[in-house]
Amino acid sequence: MLRAVSYNIHSGRDLWWRKRLVQMADTLSYLQPDIVGLQEVHQNSKYGYQASFLAEQLQYHLAFAPSIPHGDGHYGNALLSKYPLENIQTVALPAKREQRTLLQAAFQWSGKTITAWVTHCSLNQTSRTAQLQFLSELLSRHQGPVLLIGDFNAANVSFAPVLQDCALVCGQEKKHTLPAFRRRLDYVFASSHWDIQQYAVSNVTWSDHVPIIVDARLK
Repeated sequence: MLRAVSYNIHSGRDLWWRKRLVQMADTLSYLQPDIVGLQEVHQNSKYGYQASFLAEQLQYHLAFAPSIPHGDGHYGNALLSKYPLENIQTVALPAKREQRTLLQAAFQWSGKTITAWVTHCSLNQTSRTAQLQFLSELLSRHQGPVLLIGDFNAANVSFAPVLQDCALVCGQEKKHTLPAFRRRLDYVFASSHWDIQQYAVSNVTWSDHVPIIVDARLK
């Protein structure tokens, strides 16, 4: 069984902008994921090297995809993995204003090469529509088991029939991932190679988003 988690960490702060990175690390350690897709992550001296800190606390491998320059570093998406990461790439997504990226990486698990994608789509609807179309085109050319993890900043996102929405498969699509606004913005999508066993949310209040947890088996 592979456990994937998606977590928008809100720059390591909660809804009231209090620092919560240590508590986030404790939560992720408790959840014992195989991979974690993170959004709104800083890697700079002003806010801290948050992706590095979480990777060190969990003793996981790290890939970071810079989206926006920030001071002496960047802000973007990250992937934490129990397993060594290969073929790490950062792909720029179409955007009118604020740059968004897709992080791609692969790892070996259960005798297979698994690809994990992590992204954070735009608030702007025009940019977001272009980004979802871009992702759909990339997915149509991809072969092998893939997990697409991220904050898509929209309800009712679908990549069917190429990918399955893990919450929908488990009948949990009404669970909010941005509780203060009672919205589901965070998703884990999986290719047809996966049999989805469980979908859950962890109702911790360390970020404005909650972690979502997916357990899946290869068919």
